[in-house]
Amino acid sequence: MKTYNNLWKNLCNFKHLQESYELAKKRKSCNPNVIIFDEKWQLNLCILLRELRKRIYKPLPLRKFVLRDPKTRVICVSNFRDRIVHHALVSILQPIFEPRFIHDSYASRKGKGTLTAIKRLELFLRQVTKNGQLVQNAKNNNQVKGYALKADIKQYFDTVNHKILLNLIKNRVKDENILWLAKVILNNYNTGIEGKGMPLGNWTSQFFANIYLNELDQYVKKELKTKYYTRYVDDFIILHQNKNVLLEYKSKINNFLQNKLKLQLHPNKCKITPLGQGITFLGFRIFYNYKTVRHRNLKKIKTKLKQMLNQYKNQNTNPYKILELLQSWNAYAMHGNTYQLRKKLQQQTEQELQKIKEQIENKINNRTIVSFSK
Repeated sequence: MKTYNNLWKNLCNFKHLQESYELAKKRKSCNPNVIIFDEKWQLNLCILLRELRKRIYKPLPLRKFVLRDPKTRVICVSNFRDRIVHHALVSILQPIFEPRFIHDSYASRKGKGTLTAIKRLELFLRQVTKNGQLVQNAKNNNQVKGYALKADIKQYFDTVNHKILLNLIKNRVKDENILWLAKVILNNYNTGIEGKGMPLGNWTSQFFANIYLNELDQYVKKELKTKYYTRYVDDFIILHQNKNVLLEYKSKINNFLQNKLKLQLHPNKCKITPLGQGITFLGFRIFYNYKTVRHRNLKKIKTKLKQMLNQYKNQNTNPYKILELLQSWNAYAMHGNTYQLRKKLQQQTEQELQKIKEQIENKINNRTIVSFSK
């Protein structure tokens, strides 16, 4: 196995840090912290470079906020200068670890993503069912032969073991300075249990998550020799025609996670279901012949639109932002069989916007009349 020793000098040079700075501020140029850093970016990068070279760099405390969409999650936001360091570290490590990742790991990787993962799962559906062979006495064309093991890992980001993760990195990277920096970033997050957890929201966390669960990927592909396996972060799916085989996989995977990675499958979210019932994955419910938007995702966009329409009614936002939100959701939903749904939601929103617009204009006209009468 090839190892890498002299990486620190590549990380600790001004050009690399400048490239990382450009990546960190991409699509964030209006952020106040970015604007402040940008005013004296060369000086700020020089200070950051000096701290790294002398190993006196310390990340600032994470800013936390709760996101409910609809699952409650604590998102952690790093200071902008720390995000530059995250990009600098990942840019050094990514070329080393990326070639070791399996094809069917789809999160936080160039050329992958949610839509690619869904298309791959649809291909697996065709293959495992031999182009849609139906169960006996099927009631519709979606009741195809086969089963899905759908699982995720219980409190994954909060239970990642630092020692195991650092050892996985150390297997390939022998540069002690790089390992020091990785440890500093990991230790900046406190779960209440020493040596455990990574913050949701950091670029390093997303990359480290792939290094950590690549061990699971390799086990599933090489030891269990599964053919129809797809993973996105800690959500993964295995398809097979035999339910008993999937039960065996489930037991073996749980043992592997507990013994090797100190993780465990989520007891309520690890299920084996017939393919005819559809597979819930990345916001869609996927059947053999079509896919629909998950009910909770539809409920979420309706709630958000209602909130923004109320803001527009109180003149706290403008209609263009509401239409931008709807357009963004339509771009996501159009990848399912949702034409009528999207058409209906578009019409309802436009009608409501027109109604509110008329109400606002009437209020303005009434004020004008009152003003003239005085």
